[in-house]
Amino acid sequence: MQESFLVFLTKISLYPTVIFTGLVMFVTLYWVVSLIGLADMDSVDLGDAGGDVDVSDLSSTGFFTGLMLKFGLYGVPLIIILSLISLIGWVLSYLYTSFLHQYFDSGLLYYVFGTGALIFVLVISMWLTGLIISPIRKNIANIPKRNAASNIGKIATVRTLSVTNQHGEAELHDGGAGLILKIRSDAQDNLLKQGDKVVLVEYLGEANTYRVTPVKDN
Repeated sequence: MQESFLVFLTKISLYPTVIFTGLVMFVTLYWVVSLIGLADMDSVDLGDAGGDVDVSDLSSTGFFTGLMLKFGLYGVPLIIILSLISLIGWVLSYLYTSFLHQYFDSGLLYYVFGTGALIFVLVISMWLTGLIISPIRKNIANIPKRNAASNIGKIATVRTLSVTNQHGEAELHDGGAGLILKIRSDAQDNLLKQGDKVVLVEYLGEANTYRVTPVKDN
């Protein structure tokens, strides 16, 4: 049992699997800190790219954005996309490394084939991730959007450790399961922290966030 575990550890530390091992560790850590309120989950923001942009022309949106569009990697939180790519890539590269290591222990050929496998596995992982999130993205798009303006004036509770003009989340109790909202604050002299009560004063549609101010004590 111990020997098998050591073999497993060796394989996940071999190139190119070690790259996906690192990615899996990163997204796992991100999920942990997100659950305890240290980070918020932002969606991939491609603007109108999902509609009017010709995804066959990567230069029209930039290479990275065009690549994301090409594989359908948008419309859901970025951390979900990274998690799927990392997990799929880790499994595929682990299988490849197990096979390759039987023939090459080291040397130039090992890294040449490994680099080729890394690119191939990454492309396959992105393609499979796009297929997986496609129905999720369509279902999200078909959900009637809540009138964000109706939340203006309501009181929410900060769930992240801090709130800045670039980061922050709050929980709004709406009588149901509750809503997790992205919030922003420009206040520098009265920094908000986890557990503080805030008033939603403005909805920033382009960023899908709310500008907030602290609830003043009477």
